[in-house]
Amino acid sequence: MSELPNIWRTELWHPMIVHFPIVLLLGALVLRLPAHIPGHKHTEFLIKSSRLSLFSGTLFAWISVYTGSLADSIVTRTLCDPTVLESHENAAYLLAYIFSAASLIEITDYIRLDRFQFLKHPVKAWMVTILLIAGSGYVAYTAHLGATLVYQQGAAVYQPTENCVEFE
Repeated sequence: MSELPNIWRTELWHPMIVHFPIVLLLGALVLRLPAHIPGHKHTEFLIKSSRLSLFSGTLFAWISVYTGSLADSIVTRTLCDPTVLESHENAAYLLAYIFSAASLIEITDYIRLDRFQFLKHPVKAWMVTILLIAGSGYVAYTAHLGATLVYQQGAAVYQPTENCVEFE
């Protein structure tokens, strides 16, 4: 009789973690956009919420990159087209860098140095928003490639035996 594989396999850590940055980083953009409406009464709350979502999402993005690297060596052996995995990995690094740049720009509000005064301008808010928009595009693209790996190539998916004897 076959035995079911453990649910805590290394290659499954990535899909368990990766959904956090997807939601948090897209949420950072959704919270940020209404803050640009002149005279919006909740602008300060929206910006603070967007920052919290951005900072935590960026941290989870890097954790996702790490867990994806762990899964890479295991999953690559089972793929028909490993170039999709390479594209997925490159897009993940790029989105993590984009959101890291947005985070660094946001952090300048908490640094009391005169050399960062040029970043305390309304242009800074738009720079962050543009990075959030670009990064969100990469989130969608990276997620699409990840879905392609799972649903078209069966990456990290357990295939039961023909008669499913391991479930008896």
